[in-house]
Amino acid sequence: MKRHARHKTCTILSKMSPNPEAVKMETAATAPTEKVRVLVADDSRVIRKAISKILSNEFELVEAEDGESAWEQLLRDDTVQVLVSDIEMPKLDGYSLICRVRAAEVERIRNVPIIVITGADDELTRERAFACGATDFIIKPIDGVQLLARTRAHAKLDQTTRKLEETSTALEEQTAVDPLTQLHSRRYFVQRGVQDLAYAKRHNNELSFIRIDIDNFRSIYKKYGDHTSDQMLVWLAKILVTVSRTEDTVARIGGGEFAILAPSSGRMEAAVLCERLRTAVIAEPFKGEDVSIPLTISLGLATLGRDTGDTTEELLTLAEQRMTLAKAAGGNRLGVSYQEEAPKPEETVMEQPDLETALKMLDTNEAGKLVPFLPDLIIRSIPLLEFCNKKLDLGLGFAIESLKEKLADMR
Repeated sequence: MKRHARHKTCTILSKMSPNPEAVKMETAATAPTEKVRVLVADDSRVIRKAISKILSNEFELVEAEDGESAWEQLLRDDTVQVLVSDIEMPKLDGYSLICRVRAAEVERIRNVPIIVITGADDELTRERAFACGATDFIIKPIDGVQLLARTRAHAKLDQTTRKLEETSTALEEQTAVDPLTQLHSRRYFVQRGVQDLAYAKRHNNELSFIRIDIDNFRSIYKKYGDHTSDQMLVWLAKILVTVSRTEDTVARIGGGEFAILAPSSGRMEAAVLCERLRTAVIAEPFKGEDVSIPLTISLGLATLGRDTGDTTEELLTLAEQRMTLAKAAGGNRLGVSYQEEAPKPEETVMEQPDLETALKMLDTNEAGKLVPFLPDLIIRSIPLLEFCNKKLDLGLGFAIESLKEKLADMR
């Protein structure tokens, strides 16, 4: 009896002892998921510590003392999913950092959500930050609940966007036709580009690559959702096909990203095509089921023989760089010369111009730099318009009031 009881006890203990493999599986199942990496750029150690206290339980934080350090961190760290930035910083301020991020060659950097935190509680700071490409805006002193909620939201949006881009890329590599717009896919575009490039070189012909993006498409998608955004892409695809020539290859190569291969087209012919595309898009707003949205596009152009690129990918990349700088300069324009003509992103940041300076900038083709300040310039011009209307009896009363209402909605 004792031997039997002892054997039974050993059996029970054996069943209770943890199986090493089971423990390993259970640990893996219950292990915490990897934290989202957030980059905090602020020259104040106190502010960085305060942000860390708010976010560190949920996010992995990386700190930078100035804009230049933050930029270098983004370049070498491909796991950063949210950037939290101050405006007033040494070496590279927040405005310049945002512009540089939005003009980056690497799509991962270019699309990172940017939350601006600043003590400046004024509309001008807000407008300049959003014009440069900020995603969100928070005023100091920092509301911990608000910062945590917004960081969560933007991190989740970035993760979703990355997954969608990965899925989109995988689908594009499997088919020659974009299922939504019925345009050619990126895969087909690259293959056709290789063929057209070889033909152009062999026969000494001209060939141009055009890159096209919908300005602020991420913000539009976030505001209106999948259905409206899809309708918008189909609408734009029809415009691109209608305006382009029969021999041109039009493709959708990303979310709101398109490209055109223009054989037998030099710099001038391709630039004319780009201008026709740009004006066709702004001619009428996109009209969905219950919305009307004015859209603009930015374009970049690279031409075989005129530029240094010698392969399809090189010329397409160069066109993309020029398009990105066109977007950073305010959008709704063509970027032609990446090295010489297009301004550096940080050069678009400047002090608030007066009306006289703004008029001079228009005369010298520097209008792109005025975009962040346009609402304020219009507001400052209204008293002059009202005075002229009163003294010269121009009949502009209704137009001026309508302008005031639109400005109020913008603010």
